[in-house]
Amino acid sequence: MEVDTGVFTLRAALYEYDKLIRAGLSTEDFEATRQFLTKYSNILTQTQSARLGYALDSRYYGIGDYNTYLRDGLAKLTVDDVNRAIRRHLSTSAMRIVVITRDPKPFEEAVAKNTPSPIVYNSPKPKEIMEEDAVIQSYRMNVKPQDVTVVPVEGVFE
Repeated sequence: MEVDTGVFTLRAALYEYDKLIRAGLSTEDFEATRQFLTKYSNILTQTQSARLGYALDSRYYGIGDYNTYLRDGLAKLTVDDVNRAIRRHLSTSAMRIVVITRDPKPFEEAVAKNTPSPIVYNSPKPKEIMEEDAVIQSYRMNVKPQDVTVVPVEGVFE
């Protein structure tokens, strides 16, 4: 990941994550997600081995048929339930982030110093995107130098 693009991407992810914590899901986004998950639950158990695995888990947890359990749970869920859970369980300060880059030192310095990271596009973008990007490029990342650990690729799986 290139330093300028990478730092902007990290900022954009934190910006969206913080926005989700502050504002929660909209009713429209919640309904679209619930509809997707309701349909997707059938795909989870398409293969015989997946059905067996979910059946074993369902028996262990005493929840009955997994697909029925999931669909019934999603049907009862409300946007307020989800937004309460978001506020209770999500926090930027509790995040752990992994970044893979060829040259970690400049990336580490840019993040630790909160160096602005303007994004450059190859083609013109709508005004709304450029306005939001102007906010994101300086979005505050609360990372201290001592919070950053660089792991050489040789040591990643140790």
